[in-house]
Amino acid sequence: MSELLVGRQPILNSHKETIGYELLYRAFPYDTQAMFKDGNAATSRVFANTLFEMGLDAVVGPQLAFINFTRDFLVKDDLICLLTGMRVENFDPRRVVLEVLEDIALDNELFQALRKFKRKNFLIALDDVISLEQIAPILDQGLVDLIKIDMLAVNKTDLADMVRSIKQRDILLLAEKVETPQDFFTCLQLGFDFFQGYFFYKPETIQYKKKKLDVSRLSLMRSLAATMDAQTSFHLLDPIISQDVGLSYKLLRLVNSGYYSLADQVKSIQQAIALIGLQQLRSWMLLLVMATADDKPHELTAVAFQRAKICEMLGTRLGVKHTESYFLIGLLSVLDAIMDVPMLQVVESLPLTPEINEALVFRKGKLGVVLKAVIATEDGNWDHILELGIQPHVWRNIYFESVKSSNLIMKEIRAES
Repeated sequence: MSELLVGRQPILNSHKETIGYELLYRAFPYDTQAMFKDGNAATSRVFANTLFEMGLDAVVGPQLAFINFTRDFLVKDDLICLLTGMRVENFDPRRVVLEVLEDIALDNELFQALRKFKRKNFLIALDDVISLEQIAPILDQGLVDLIKIDMLAVNKTDLADMVRSIKQRDILLLAEKVETPQDFFTCLQLGFDFFQGYFFYKPETIQYKKKKLDVSRLSLMRSLAATMDAQTSFHLLDPIISQDVGLSYKLLRLVNSGYYSLADQVKSIQQAIALIGLQQLRSWMLLLVMATADDKPHELTAVAFQRAKICEMLGTRLGVKHTESYFLIGLLSVLDAIMDVPMLQVVESLPLTPEINEALVFRKGKLGVVLKAVIATEDGNWDHILELGIQPHVWRNIYFESVKSSNLIMKEIRAES
C-alpha cells in the first residue's frame, strides 16, 4: 500500500483568529510500489488514514476541517463506500466543510448530491472562484454557504462587484492566496469574512531596507536577544523572568503541561531546569516572548512551534545528536513577520551563529535545507522532504506528532492570553 502525505493551511477570521484548516493531501509513490490510479482511491485512503485513524482532533484540534472532495466523492457515495468502507456522511457536519473543486461540472447531478449533504447540515464551499460567470449555475440553488476567491487569479477590477453580488445572497466570503498584509487589509475593507494564505507569517518587505523598529518591537527584540544568548546563565536570565510577573508562572505551566507528562508537579524554575535543561527553558522563554506580540495572531506562534518540532525530529532522523539548532531555526523562522522587518535585519540584532543566520536568511547549509523543506510542506509540496531521504510514512508520523505537540502547547498559551 502506498503511503500518503497530509498537511494543513490555517484559515483565519478578521481578528486573525484561526477558525479552521484546509487539509492538503497528496499521494506519493516510493520504492517499487505503484501509485494510486485515480484521485478517488488516493483521497479515500487519506481519509481513512488521517481522519479516522488519527481523528479530527489530532489533525485540526477544535477547529473546522476544510476538505476538497472529488466529484465521485460527492455524487457516487456508494462507490466510495466500496473503496473505503466509509461514506461522506460519516463525517461530523459540525466539523467538516465540503469544498467543491473548481474543475467539477456544476450540473443537476451535482446539485442533487449537494442537497443531500445540506439536509445533513454540512457546510458547502466553492473553491478557487475567479468570476461570477464561473459559478452562475449554482448561485441560485441555495446550496452554497461559502465562496473562496482566488486573489492571485481574480480580475481585481471586478472584485468589488463580485463581493457585493455574493454578499447580497448571504454567502460568506473567503479570500485565499492572500500574500501580504496589504492584501489582507484590502480584502478586509471589501468585506471578506475569512482569509487564507501567507499574509500572517510572510514578511511585508520583500527587499532588504533597514526599517526603524517601534518601541514595542524594540523591547521585544531585546528580550529575545537576552533569552537566546548561549552565554547567558540562569543567574543572568533570572532578572528577565522576575520583571515579568507572569513569565515564571507561564513557564511552569508549559513544563507541567501534557507535553512532558511528568509524574510530579514542577514547582520552581530551578526544578524545571534540572528536569528539562537550561536550553529547553530558553526555548520556552523564546516562544512565550514571541507570543506577546500584541497585533499578531496566535497561529503565528503555533506555526513557529510546529516548524521547530518538525525540524528537531527531522534532525534526529538525519542522525544529528544535538538537535537544539534545528529546533531553534524552526522557532525563529517567523520572526520577520512578528517584527515586521526583513529576516536579514532580524538576524543582525540577535546573537546567532553564522550557520543559523545562513539557514534563516538564505535557506542554505544543513539547517537551511531542512527549514526550506519544512516550509514547502505547508503548501502541499513534499518534494524537498522526500529528497532528504525521509520516507512518506516517517514524515506522516513526524507531522502528526508535531500537530499533537503544538496543540498541547498552544492550549496553554491561549489559556494564559
